[in-house]
Amino acid sequence: MPKPQEVAVLEVNGLTFDDWESVWVQQRWADSFTYFRFTAAERDPIINKRGGPFPLIEKLQFKPGDSCTITLAGQLAVTGYIETRQVAYDANAHGVMLIGKSATAWAARSSVDTKTGNFDKKNIVQVAQEVIAPYGVGLNVIGSPDLTPFDKLQNEKGELVWDFLERIARPRGVVMGSDSKGNFLLIGEHSFPVVSQLVEGQNIKSCQCIITEEHTYTEYRVDGQAPASDDNSGTASSELTGKVGGTSPVLSRLITAAEQPVKTQAEIQARAANESVWHEGTKIQATIVVQGWLRDGSSLWQAGDDVHVYSPMAMLNNTLKIQNCTFTQDNSGGTLTTLDLVSPNPLRDRANFNPG
Repeated sequence: MPKPQEVAVLEVNGLTFDDWESVWVQQRWADSFTYFRFTAAERDPIINKRGGPFPLIEKLQFKPGDSCTITLAGQLAVTGYIETRQVAYDANAHGVMLIGKSATAWAARSSVDTKTGNFDKKNIVQVAQEVIAPYGVGLNVIGSPDLTPFDKLQNEKGELVWDFLERIARPRGVVMGSDSKGNFLLIGEHSFPVVSQLVEGQNIKSCQCIITEEHTYTEYRVDGQAPASDDNSGTASSELTGKVGGTSPVLSRLITAAEQPVKTQAEIQARAANESVWHEGTKIQATIVVQGWLRDGSSLWQAGDDVHVYSPMAMLNNTLKIQNCTFTQDNSGGTLTTLDLVSPNPLRDRANFNPG
């Protein structure tokens, strides 16, 4: 049984429900939404005395499109909408499943819709603010993103908000993300403090760790073009190349085309450096399960937080960042939090990290 404080509450239009058979909530810091799934099973008599509707269905009249909030252990975890409702029943049992996402999901899957579709001379924060404005979600800037204006920038006709912003974020070294409360994130260089320690034999319930060179290269090259002008023509504009070395133990090269025209050699070099950071940061991936939803007994674990992991068996003694954070609760597993951990660097955190 969960501890008294480890209860999940779904609130819709002033109505609350907390008698869940299973709870599953996943924060995804570098993705477009938080995802949730709840199931409830009938514990009352299958048919009420009046021979009318199932009591559970009378209680759970939440439907797709309803806005909702979710609290875990009394702390706000998600602001979003129910997307899908499933009901299954027979003569002996029945249940309800509610599936939904945080508020950013609907904006992310919508098309860019501005008056001109032109964003020349604007930086990424200005572009993001303009693009999401019609959809009623917020924007949080993490750290210090590269605010170099785009010389020439247009969205493709019908291009989705998330796809467009993620495309223009790459050349600026910005990671697109979202929080669970209805805000998009523009994640620039930052430095978060370590909020907790995960230690083998103490608070790590289980660990799966992968150390790999699968996605690393000895050289990262980005090729691009600058708009031609009177003082910038020929190969000086048509053959811009940026190169950065990598750590792969075997000779290999990755050549990437710039997502849109660039203006200077510095821009193309920065794009190559960003490609290196994202690939070199894939060397370590760890999934750690801990008991309960609260770190240090007080605050919910949060995607985006930094933690220090000490696990000799996994060859880990590193600061890692929580990329995904999954809260679960059911009769078989109890109340657990699963942390998907990665190197802080590809998520633009400057935390000291030694993959060796």
